[in-house]
Order: sequence, then structure tokens, then C-alpha cells
Amino acid sequence: MNKTQFNKFVEYLLKKDNVFAPQRNVEGKLIIGPLKNAKDLYLGAELPLDSWKWYMIPPYQKMFDYKGDKMIETLPEANKQIFLGVSILDMQALTLLNQIFEQDPYYQEIKKKTIIIGTSHVPEDNFSEYFAEFEENKLEHLQFDIFLAVLGNDFKLYTGSEDGQRFLDDFGYKNYKHIEYAGPIREEGLDPQMVSVMDGMQNYHDQKIWDDLGKRCIQCGKCTIACPTCFCFRIFDKAHLQRGTGERDRCWDTCFYNEFTQTAGVAPDAPKHKMMNTTAQKIYFWYEHHFVRTPATFSLPGCVECGRCTRACPADIDVFQTQRDILAARTKGKKK
Repeated sequence: MNKTQFNKFVEYLLKKDNVFAPQRNVEGKLIIGPLKNAKDLYLGAELPLDSWKWYMIPPYQKMFDYKGDKMIETLPEANKQIFLGVSILDMQALTLLNQIFEQDPYYQEIKKKTIIIGTSHVPEDNFSEYFAEFEENKLEHLQFDIFLAVLGNDFKLYTGSEDGQRFLDDFGYKNYKHIEYAGPIREEGLDPQMVSVMDGMQNYHDQKIWDDLGKRCIQCGKCTIACPTCFCFRIFDKAHLQRGTGERDRCWDTCFYNEFTQTAGVAPDAPKHKMMNTTAQKIYFWYEHHFVRTPATFSLPGCVECGRCTRACPADIDVFQTQRDILAARTKGKKK
């Protein structure tokens, strides 16, 4: 697909459904938002600070209404939407969220009305070699509808679903290759880097790493908001004025907030009603969630290494440096 055809394709998408895409705001910052004009679309290696989870897992969501002992489930009134220009890293994040929320009817209601159009824009010097490896090892393990492989000024198109094929067929473009989804886990098994970090956290714990981070972290929770794979939420009930009626809602939450760690009883050797009492414990819990518990549960990295948490952190905590520190502690421990 050449540039002229691609511009016509974007115009076709804009007429079809709500399109969300990376674009510059008035301050020049790259964001994800409703695309109104094809010329505002940004396709490049830079990642927007916000992620696509805002449109898949709304920050606030009603789950059901209740009246007496009767419950009426409230599925979201999701509109059809197209995600255009989803980076490879964000495709990995969405594939993970698809596994996590596989049985969640609220997420699935939105997912079935969403078209994912990914792009191979990456900060690589030699694209052709990178993509040859990517197509073989990764593309069939990502969930998407259409994928735009950048070839100079043109695109090579792949489809990953019947919806993607239907979109291109209706547009009148037939020169695409279909990739059958083979599941999220690669044939060669777990990612070696992921395994090493997991091992370092589980078997070569260095408390100094977490104590140092605990002194810097201010528990603002910005990293969890920026992260494309953080998915924790809290559930609460709201009573209505009519007796015996109300609703149950859920909203985003973060393990850095004190309310998140409250428990129903007294934790041993700790202040009342707290599961985690220090900043060091909370930041370790966050890293453990991404680098140990998520890989152990889903065999997928809980971190896609987009770096959004580092960009958002007011304390300049670098997730990549923390990984290097964990691996250094592992190497040192293995030598003993």
C-alpha cells in the first residue's frame, strides 16, 4: 500500500467508525485521542505517554444495579471504535490484557467492538532484518486485526482476523497476507530476559534495591496510570435514595495507595489494617506483580518495556535501571 492509498484508507476509516490514534496536542505532546483529520495522524517510533487501556478498561465503570436481592448486570454501551497506529509494544500490552480479562464481560463487550490496526514503527536502524525476525517469532502471537509493516514510504499489510480482512476487502485492497493467531506464548517458551528477572527477584533478593527506591518513591501512583498493563481496580457500592436500591461500580486503583492495602484484620507485627506498611514494600509489590506474578500466571511479561512509568515518575525512578540492578544482584548471588 503506497502513501496515497494509505491516506485514502485513513479517510475511509474516519467515515466508518470512531477512530482513536496518536497525534500532537496544542502543546506539541504526543497523545492518543479521537482522530478528526487524517493529517493529524502520527505514525512513528515515539510512544504517546498515555496508553490504549484508557479505551479498553475505562477508569470508572458501573457493573450492575441492585434492587432488594435482585441484581441487574450493566454492560457498557460501547460504540464501535478503531485503534489506528498501535505500536508493537502496545500490541503486546493489549494481548496480555486480553488474557487477563478473558472472562470479564465488561472488557469483552468493548473488545468485540474494537478494531486494532498496529504498526511496525520501531526505533531500529535496520527495519527489514528486525521485521523478518518479528514476523516469524512474534506477529502470530499478537492479537490484532490489521498490521502495517513499514517499508520505506509504503506499507506491507497483514490481517489477523476476519474483521481485518473484511475492512480491507470493503475498502477494495486485496494485496495483504493473513496471519493466523497461534496463541500468546511463543513456541520457544518464556522470554529469557523475563526468566532472569523472575529468578533474580525470587531467589536473589537484595533488600538494598527496594530500600533505596522506597526513599525516593512518593507513592503518587503515576506509574500505574501510565503503565499499559496495570489493571488493578477497586469495587464499591453506592446506595440510591430509594430504599433497597443502588449500584456497584469499579474504578482504577493502585497498590501505592494506603486504601489498596487495607485488610479486614490486624496484620502480624504491623499497624492495624495494613498489608504493606512501607514505601519499599509497596514498590517491591508493584515490581513483583509485573515481573513475577504476571509471568507466572500467564507466561507473558507483565512489562512490555515501553518506559511510560519512567517518563511519568516525578522521582526519576527508571524501570530499566531497576531491572539491571536485579540482574546484577542475581549474578552476584550466583557467584557465591
